[in-house]
Amino acid sequence: MRNGLRVVDTDCHMMESPTMWADYIDPAFADRAPAPGDMGGGRRGMMVEGEPITKQDGNYPMDSEEFHGAVNQGMKKFAGSRERGFDPASRLADMEDEGVDAQVIYPTVGGQLLGKPFRDLDLLAACCAAYNDWSLEYCSAAPERLLMAAMLPVQSPDRAVAEVKRVVDAGASCFYIRPNPVEGRNFYHEDLEPLWAAIEASGKPMCIHDSGSPHLPSFGERMHTHTSGHIVAHPFEAMVAMMSLIWYGVIEKHPDLKVVHVEADAGWLPYWLQRMEQHWEFSGNAEHPLLKKRPTEYFKSNFLVACRGDEMTLPAAVDLVGDDYITFNTDYPHPDGTWPAGFVALERQPISEESRRKIFWDNAARVFDL
Repeated sequence: MRNGLRVVDTDCHMMESPTMWADYIDPAFADRAPAPGDMGGGRRGMMVEGEPITKQDGNYPMDSEEFHGAVNQGMKKFAGSRERGFDPASRLADMEDEGVDAQVIYPTVGGQLLGKPFRDLDLLAACCAAYNDWSLEYCSAAPERLLMAAMLPVQSPDRAVAEVKRVVDAGASCFYIRPNPVEGRNFYHEDLEPLWAAIEASGKPMCIHDSGSPHLPSFGERMHTHTSGHIVAHPFEAMVAMMSLIWYGVIEKHPDLKVVHVEADAGWLPYWLQRMEQHWEFSGNAEHPLLKKRPTEYFKSNFLVACRGDEMTLPAAVDLVGDDYITFNTDYPHPDGTWPAGFVALERQPISEESRRKIFWDNAARVFDL
């Protein structure tokens, strides 16, 4: 608890050790598990299937000295936890220092891994299972506080469905989904219907979270630095994902599917609802027969969007959309996140104490069943 309010941080990350994948993967795949390797040009990084897990060419790779300098500077605030390998004890100590009751925890390397095509989909499924087993073990140190987000091999919908069913029984709190088209499939592709049905049946939310330098299609590829690509990729991909789920009838067909957008800010939310409503006013559900209700109705029944504490647009979002649809995130312990300054920033926002309570805890607690 922080200053009398409970807090759930809905976007935090694991910092997987390079050896974790080989240690936890099905032994049949141990010799092909993700591992550090030579990416070319004297650079080393995580590799799988003989390729870097992040895209090394094109417009949006994380390859500049300036960018890595900013990363190293940003990580200094986590020096103590970093020395301890970001183990559960150090994470829980950091949470105690800031009064955080719970974290929703996503992969770091795993998110990048899901941004590349796989030739061997059984290997991909084994990678996801390895991460999920390790993450569940990690979160077992305090399962009511460390909420595990499971990786899914979305490149193979049938394997993803099987993993949903496996990890729900093991204790997963939610599912990590990238917003990008995977194997040419937008979220409304018919091949993904069984996956949405399985997640809906699980009663757990799906959390949509982009990650940098993917091999998948990304708005970031239009830019020519990682920084500029990152600026556009996260919110633009989130907006398209939300529109796809609403306008193409995914939410209509799966009314109990809960969706949480994280690490994309919340300032775009009033504009995006406005944009969708304008098109509803003009043409209703022309071309979209499964859109049975106004777009904002689907949003309010099924979605949450996470904000940073320092967003100057947050009071407008609360006023225009409502304080029941926004939750809070810091991106701990990534260097470009807002830990720990984001907590104070939210406390200083010109919003009501009731709105602050909802954003810090109530809204996410409802969706994550805390």
